[in-house]
Amino acid sequence: MKKLIVVLLGVFGLLLACSPGRADFWDEFPGPPLDPGWGISNNDSTHWSLTARPGHLQILTKYFPNMGDTMWNSFYHLERITGDFEVSARIVARPDSAGQAAVLYAEYDSTNQGQPNAVVLYGNDFIGGQLVWGTINHSAPNWALYSDSVVYLRLRKHGDTAFAEYSPNGTSWTTLTQGSPFGNHWISGFNAANLQEMGAVPQTPPMAANYDWFHLTALTGVEEENKGFEGSRVQGFKITPNPFASFARVPGHEGERFALYDVSGRQVGTYKGDRIGDGLAPGVYFLKGMGNAGAAPVRIVKVR
Repeated sequence: MKKLIVVLLGVFGLLLACSPGRADFWDEFPGPPLDPGWGISNNDSTHWSLTARPGHLQILTKYFPNMGDTMWNSFYHLERITGDFEVSARIVARPDSAGQAAVLYAEYDSTNQGQPNAVVLYGNDFIGGQLVWGTINHSAPNWALYSDSVVYLRLRKHGDTAFAEYSPNGTSWTTLTQGSPFGNHWISGFNAANLQEMGAVPQTPPMAANYDWFHLTALTGVEEENKGFEGSRVQGFKITPNPFASFARVPGHEGERFALYDVSGRQVGTYKGDRIGDGLAPGVYFLKGMGNAGAAPVRIVKVR
């Protein structure tokens, strides 16, 4: 709980310090349900879990023979970035067999995740053993030996340059490669697999890739995809502020009723649109408009 409160306070402070065009998404994977800000390509629910290692999203790798196809369980955040951004993740994994890899990626087109335009991964290559490597725009990957059980991976675009980086501690970063960025719209996410091109065979055992957190900071703009999740919106209604310290509002819908759920899926109350979350303890919650059971809930955060 202490860890969650510290992170929430950090997110709130960052939000106050940033410009109006800056967006921030931080998922610590506290448990079911999965944050509705995520999409999953080639979902195989038997190979990922939010409960196998509490506080992590765990992916069990499986054999993946063709890098031109989308991997199983490719998680991607539904917000498209319209400018500079940073995306990072803390991963706990042991790639002991050739081909096992935990991946962080960003790309131009969410429907074609087979060959992402920016990749940084921690894995095991049949030539170099345990290592980290990165590539921008399908360039030849640059790599470095790395053998710890914890790694921080980061992709960032600043101006005319994109970077693939890693860190052993989350503070001191090493750039593996850099290159010219592409297009105006990026999505980002992660996956893990036993990759044939790194030496995996069908008999390669599964690796547990545990994602402790995922952090996306859009530095210059966000364009939300219309897939039921719209950043800080409920069915097209804006929620402000988010995060919030006392209560949030849904401008233009102050008289309507909204249902609020905790991370376990339990309904914790109903609120009018002018005082969402009033009286609640700090934490992560999910908001839905009343009378629309099929709509996806939206994540909101209350801080101290």
